[in-house]
Amino acid sequence: MVMALLLAALLSSCGFHLRGAYQLPPQMTTSYIQADNPNSELVRALKRSLKASGIKLAETKQAAQAVLKIFNEQQNKRIISVDSRGQAREYALMYSVSFSVSSNDTAFEISEQKLQLERDFLFDTEDVLGKGREEDVLFKDMQQDTVRLIMLRLEAQGARKNTQ
Repeated sequence: MVMALLLAALLSSCGFHLRGAYQLPPQMTTSYIQADNPNSELVRALKRSLKASGIKLAETKQAAQAVLKIFNEQQNKRIISVDSRGQAREYALMYSVSFSVSSNDTAFEISEQKLQLERDFLFDTEDVLGKGREEDVLFKDMQQDTVRLIMLRLEAQGARKNTQ
């Protein structure tokens, strides 16, 4: 108990605080997400994050103040190294997506931006099933990182707009 209080005091004194909801601009109060694949894990995670930040999701473009367009979502894998038998030992996993925002307030718009993440992945031919699951987890982690990056860019654009 004393240790927990001491840890809390130390963390608060160094300026650490948990990341709360993103402070998104008022131009996005009601938003619509337009995506090539509206049921992808990325879009579902983005919707959760927007809702957690107080954004109302519109059912149609016409009912929205802003339209967040998600497109060109891609997952790729390339070989980085091979062993003495010519079998792949290490891969680079790549995840990329493009997004843009259009708004009724033309001063708050984000032109197309591409986000690309890459992770190295060691492959063990003795544990194919386990490594397959690990690959899936890495792609899901990259999707979550992409959602955070999109939210941070939306927040930054709103802050930039408010200071002008």
